[in-house]
Amino acid sequence: MAPATRTLLVRRADGELTELDPEHHPAERLLPAEPGTLVWLDLQQPDSNDLALLTKKIGLHELAREDLEKRHQRPKLDNYPDQHVLVAYEVVDHQRGDDEFGLAEIHFIAGTGYIVSVHWEPSPALAGVQERWRRHVPSVGTNAGELLHTILDTIADGYFPLLDRLSDRIDQLQDEIINAGGASPDRRVLREVLHIKKRLLDLRRVVAPLRDVVNGLLRRDVPVINESLLPYYQDLYDHLVRVLDNVDIAREMLAATLDANLSVTSNNLNIVVKRLTAFTVILMIPTLIAGIYGMNFLFMPELAWPFGYAFALGLMATSMIVAYIYFRRHDWF
Repeated sequence: MAPATRTLLVRRADGELTELDPEHHPAERLLPAEPGTLVWLDLQQPDSNDLALLTKKIGLHELAREDLEKRHQRPKLDNYPDQHVLVAYEVVDHQRGDDEFGLAEIHFIAGTGYIVSVHWEPSPALAGVQERWRRHVPSVGTNAGELLHTILDTIADGYFPLLDRLSDRIDQLQDEIINAGGASPDRRVLREVLHIKKRLLDLRRVVAPLRDVVNGLLRRDVPVINESLLPYYQDLYDHLVRVLDNVDIAREMLAATLDANLSVTSNNLNIVVKRLTAFTVILMIPTLIAGIYGMNFLFMPELAWPFGYAFALGLMATSMIVAYIYFRRHDWF
């Protein structure tokens, strides 16, 4: 379990960006924010005291608090009289393979002059934005709407490297299936294809609602999003649409991979059936000749012939060789 941490960042009215120690500058003294001041409080592993602080100082709605306590919410945007609560998921690499990743839940509470981010795992996206804040990068944002866009845009950008890795891995799996030759593809390949398909479905389940959330920010009357920010949120919406398109393309590639696996398996089965059929025909010829010579008739050719037995064996061998050459020329072996 990740350790509990508290990060308090403040942008003063004069544009100064500072980081305060929550122990010496309690957030309750800064919330709600003063006019012209932007406060960002980041909570990792919040406890009951943190939730009580949010309820007391910014009037956190009881439904939003219930979502924080229960967690595992779908990406959504809840509008309350004095604040807006947004849920998003960030891609977190597990470093166990190209197709292994986690989805970390993050709750954002946005109001006039402040943003509170709540999460339960270390967040690379939030850490990156905080580092830019500490380096006084102006593009981080001067108000809550700009800061929220910066964070959401960083989260959206994190989807693309993952999808590139998954696409490369799908290409490798397709090559492994096609290059298997006459042998059946390894079961490991099939298991990995199904695993990636499941993870892509998990990714789509969080990206599609997040796209709708951003669309809601564009279309609803959200006070923290002013007119000047609409083009930026439109760009963020376009990024999420591209992510969804890439997810769907990857799923189609997986479907094609499964079809290729089925085609290879069917082709191998056809080859086996052809070979078994050829062997059956070849073995049927001496059986037929032996059956004819084994009939209990009194008057049959070659019964009294001294070379009749050798002739029968030679006929069997010659017929089998002719049949083998025929099937060999027609690529049945």
